[in-house]
Amino acid sequence: MSSTFRPINRLIFGLLLAAMAGLLAGCQDVRSPQVVKIGLVAPFEGPSRALGYEVLHGVRLQIRQWNESTAQPKIELVALNDDGNPALAAHLPAQLARDDAVRVILGPPQGHTAMAFNAADLAQTGIPALLLGPVKASVAPNILAYAGTGHDYEVVLAHGGATAVWDVPLTGPGIWLGNPLTLAALLQEKNAYLLAAGPVAREAAVQQEASDLPWAAPQPQHLPADFVASYQAAAGQAPSPAAALAYAAAGEALRIIAAAPDYRPGVADLNSIIPPPIRIQP
Repeated sequence: MSSTFRPINRLIFGLLLAAMAGLLAGCQDVRSPQVVKIGLVAPFEGPSRALGYEVLHGVRLQIRQWNESTAQPKIELVALNDDGNPALAAHLPAQLARDDAVRVILGPPQGHTAMAFNAADLAQTGIPALLLGPVKASVAPNILAYAGTGHDYEVVLAHGGATAVWDVPLTGPGIWLGNPLTLAALLQEKNAYLLAAGPVAREAAVQQEASDLPWAAPQPQHLPADFVASYQAAAGQAPSPAAALAYAAAGEALRIIAAAPDYRPGVADLNSIIPPPIRIQP
């Protein structure tokens, strides 16, 4: 090759290197933000389908508002149907844990499925979980009874020594926190021991029978002023207590994810969450 072309070749080579460096720098400047996931377990089919979608709309609204802001990381939702079936609910934590991008799990909103979910071996995964249904107690340090425990409901609904119950037959005054279909059957029998019920009292399956039943639910304290309007615009209906609870729980999940190294919150982060107070609902 003639020496006349060597400087030109070197010039072209230099320009190509500069162009590649510019492209690489540009790629670094506009690289995609890290995306992590929140898992949700709720009944999306069966008699409690309406409850499942109330919860889903609340979680989706919180995540959408987060993703539309400048907050990091960006979030995807993985929602699994438990059919209102405790046996199925018990298997779903392990399924969610197979995805390394899942950093927090929101557990079932019903007492009987939350109890089964709570008994599943979540401790081995280390993934923090916030339960949206009441349970007797959390069984692992990485599980938070965000919807409260039976004792919490006993304190609020103090009717003649009633205790929190999930199973039948009732042997004394009971605060029913379990399956809404069982609650409906108990009410039809006009069981004198059933003095009060938890969040399941406002499920569609028991609405006709539970109109005058004292009931209680967790009541988040710091919802945005426009929460009701935003939820109604997204879901086409006013938010229920379960929807508000799910929205608040998703907000707490986002907070601890964003603050944790590599967006992996641990037990200490979970313990920083204060569950909302349980109050008698109007």
